[in-house]
Order: sequence, then C-alpha cells, then structure tokens
Amino acid sequence: MSSRLVRIARWRYAFGWIISLVVVVISALFFALLAYFLLLLIWSCVDHLWGKLTKAPAPETLFAFHFGPDFFLGLLAVSYVSIYALPFILTLPVTSVIVGLWQAPPRFLFLRPFNRGLLSRPLKRVARRDIAPFGHIYTLSDADINVPWYIRIPILLGQLALFSFRMRTIRDTKQIKAIERKVDRIWLRNINWCLSFKKIFPVRSSDARWREVVDCLLKRSSALIVDVSDLRENVTWEIDRARSVGAEPRILYLISSERAEGSHAALVQALGQGACASRLFRYGRGGLTDRERFRAVLAETVVAHAIAEYGWQRTHAPTRLSIAATVAFVLGLIPVFVNVGLNFAIAWTPTLEFPVFLTKPDHTEVLPVGAFWLTTWFLLILAAKRTQTIRFLLVLQTLLMLVTVMWIGIFLIWIGGS
Repeated sequence: MSSRLVRIARWRYAFGWIISLVVVVISALFFALLAYFLLLLIWSCVDHLWGKLTKAPAPETLFAFHFGPDFFLGLLAVSYVSIYALPFILTLPVTSVIVGLWQAPPRFLFLRPFNRGLLSRPLKRVARRDIAPFGHIYTLSDADINVPWYIRIPILLGQLALFSFRMRTIRDTKQIKAIERKVDRIWLRNINWCLSFKKIFPVRSSDARWREVVDCLLKRSSALIVDVSDLRENVTWEIDRARSVGAEPRILYLISSERAEGSHAALVQALGQGACASRLFRYGRGGLTDRERFRAVLAETVVAHAIAEYGWQRTHAPTRLSIAATVAFVLGLIPVFVNVGLNFAIAWTPTLEFPVFLTKPDHTEVLPVGAFWLTTWFLLILAAKRTQTIRFLLVLQTLLMLVTVMWIGIFLIWIGGS
C-alpha cells in the first residue's frame, strides 16, 4: 500500500507542476497585455496632446481615440476577469482529477524554528517536493513561510489569490475551533493545493495562542515533520507535546546537513537512539539527501495512521463509482475546449460572421454531448452521496450544463432577431 501511495504522489507532483506552469504563463500574459495597452494608451495621449499643441490633425489610428475609452476599459475588464477564471478553467482536466479523487488527503503538521531564513529556503523545497505530494501541509506562519500580501488582498491580482489558502490571524478560542472546520473542507483545500506553488498552508497566530493552534492541528494530523536543526525551547515543547498525546511514532525529524555532525549527541539524548537511526533525515540546499527512504517512511506512517484511525477500507482509495464519474467529467470537457478554441480562431479571422462564442450550434453535435453530460451528471449525483469531494465536480457539471443551455438560447434569440 505504501509503494502505491509513493507512485500516486509522484503523479500528483507532476500534475502540480503542470498547473503551476499554466498559472504562471497566464499571469505573465495578462501583465504583458496590460503593460502593452497602457503603453499604447500613453503613446496615444502624448500624440494627441502634441497634435493639439502643433494644431495638426490627430491621426485616425490613435488607439485611445479611434476605439474610444469604453473599448479600452472593456478590454481591461475582460482581461482582469480572465485572470481570475482562465487558469482554473484551462487546468480543470488535471485539477478535477486531484480534487475529485483525493478524497481523504493526509494532513501534515510542519514544525520548525521561526525566522531562520537560511533553513527555511531548503525546507520549503523539501515540503514542496517530498511532503506535499502525499497530503496537505499546515505550519505556523512566520517571516519566512507565510501568506503573501497579494493573496491576503485577492482583489488586486485575481487568480494569483482567488483560489489560494488564507486564514485570519488566530487570536481567540472561537477562531481555534474554526480551524477544524476549515481543515475538513477537503475539496477547497484540494483546490488550494492545486493552485499553490509552495503547497504549504501557513496559519498565522498571535503569540498567546500558538500553542493552542499547534494542539488543534496536532490532533488532526496523520504525521508530524519536525526540523531539529535548531532545538529551541519552542521546538522542544512541540516534540514533548506530540509525545504526550501518543503521536511520537508519527514524527519524522529533519536536520540540516551542516549541523548534523555537531549536534548528534544532543539529538540522541533528546530524541532517542531509535528515532535518530530510523526517523531522522538530513537535508541540504538541494533538498533531502535520501529522498526515497524519506518518502517510503512517510508513506508507511500515513498508511499506519489511516488503518489505526479508520480501518483498512479507508486508506485513501477512491471508489470505482467516483473514478468513473470523474473520468466522465474530464471527457465531457473535451467538446468545451474544442468549441472555445474554434471560437477564438473565428474571432481572429477578418471574415467573422458570428459574434465570438456564438458560432452556430449543430444538433448532430449538441445532442450526443448533451446526452453524455446528462449521464455524467447522474453519475456525479450518485458518487456525491458518499464522497464530499465529488460534490464540487457536481456543481461544476451543473454550471456547465446551465451555461450551455443559456448559450444556445442566446444564439436562437440573436438569430431570430436578425
């Protein structure tokens, strides 16, 4: 079972890179397009003012005045809305598989000394490559690992923040109880995981509440990853607290290669000879020195916890019905992508006869696709009764069918009016 989890984690890691690449490309195109039109607008305004000063007639090709400000503002609005939705839509064939079939992702509590920049950089690499493909990583926020400012204010940069993990600073007991509800929203955390590059969920806490936050996350974690490169008082308290609740067998220790030799005796005394021999792993600037053994031990820890907690039948394996419904959902997206691609191709041709996204629907295509989508919808309904994550795909499938019906209706109204 553990080897199977390792193979799936490798595929999930590859899918995560594909999603990140699409998000980066779309974001770069958006900013490039925005910069281009702003420069064009500035150049048009300068030309216009120069024409007034010299009393020369303004050329008709000036962008800002030939198309008008409404065109420019509309184009800017469309571009801004696109950066919210386009990366998610383009990655939906991959994202839907992860969101729908990752039904019981393990949770990892990542404990480390705060504000240690030299240690945090390689630790983030280890988390992204070797831990995140197995599950969701939660850690306390500090100066090195935190929620960036542009994610805390999602209205600024659209897609870069809309589907990202963010949580208010934990300041009281009521907010600590809310952590459990947020952690249990698996489908939303799966989306956060897909569209996050770091694959880490930082939880910001006040100085008075950080121990309670650790306690809350500790009770809901499948495994703990603790960096012992700098055994400060807070790290020692976290390890002792994990031992007190019986989680010591689920702790994996990390240590910087530069500090491993000099602190070996102290680690044996603090952690025990057995833990240092089997559950202590070194890392350097390039990541873990023994990645395969770490992944194998992490997978075994996850499986052991799942069996102890839920029984063998719930070791993170999706049902056949969920797999069938998810595959049908992905296949149903093919006509959508083909149709959108054709519409964009038509939009860029000079002999455009129909408005964009209003090409004439063909009943020989609409009827089979509609029947397939309806079948997929019923499959998703049946699968969603048992699986929380499938409900998200059910909502998307419902929206897809409604938008298609509206598109056909708009076309019929438009063609009738003409």
